Amino acid sequence: MKYFAKELEHLERWKGLRADLFRNEEPAIRLIGMTTPTPEIAELGVTTETLPAYTARQSHESEGTYEDDLKLNRKLISWEHLTCLEAAQFVYYVTGVSKSLAGQWTRHRIGIGWTFRSTRYVKASKNMFIYPALEYLDSEDAVLAALEVYQREHLHAMDVYEELKNMGVRNQELRRLMPVGWSTAAYVYVNARSLRHFFNLRLDKSAEWEIRRLAYLMFNDAMATAPTLFEDLLTEGA
Repeated sequence: MKYFAKELEHLERWKGLRADLFRNEEPAIRLIGMTTPTPEIAELGVTTETLPAYTARQSHESEGTYEDDLKLNRKLISWEHLTCLEAAQFVYYVTGVSKSLAGQWTRHRIGIGWTFRSTRYVKASKNMFIYPALEYLDSEDAVLAALEVYQREHLHAMDVYEELKNMGVRNQELRRLMPVGWSTAAYVYVNARSLRHFFNLRLDKSAEWEIRRLAYLMFNDAMATAPTLFEDLLTEGA
């Protein structure tokens, strides 16, 4: 099931107009790893999703089934007893996001970390760009005109990049030309508690469009993996 479908549809209303633009790249996420119980604990029926509740039982030295632990997850969240959610760690590979988004995302400090593509060591000759959604514009002609201006500036940025590179300027200086709309990629390491904090802030309609779009994508993936850890964050419009 896809959540926030209406919101995503609205954000992507002009996606088709971006398809043929110079080096356009759209966002994508892929879960590549997550905390899993050891074989001994997995034999007890504990999964990535129920690991928080399983560990929380230490406080009362209680026991429970898989279904009991799903229910306990929900209770712990309703009680705001969230420390145990740090037991579940997720590793995502995220592509097609801008340096502007990275600047916002790295303000999240606790329980999350990143390995971004280096702009010092990786040449940007084939770098991609993130074009704005412009979802608030109702005129297709206006959107096309605006996107053409962005495309013109992206082409210019690459021309200047190549010009300076041919002069022998090093990559660590060339990266100063990068507009915040340049695309980047990262591996992201985040526990369930921190991921909930990210969703609380960035699923909100007041969040900037690009990081909100990423939050929608990650929320759908998280719900497919461990729904009881995130389902309470759904809004009426989801």
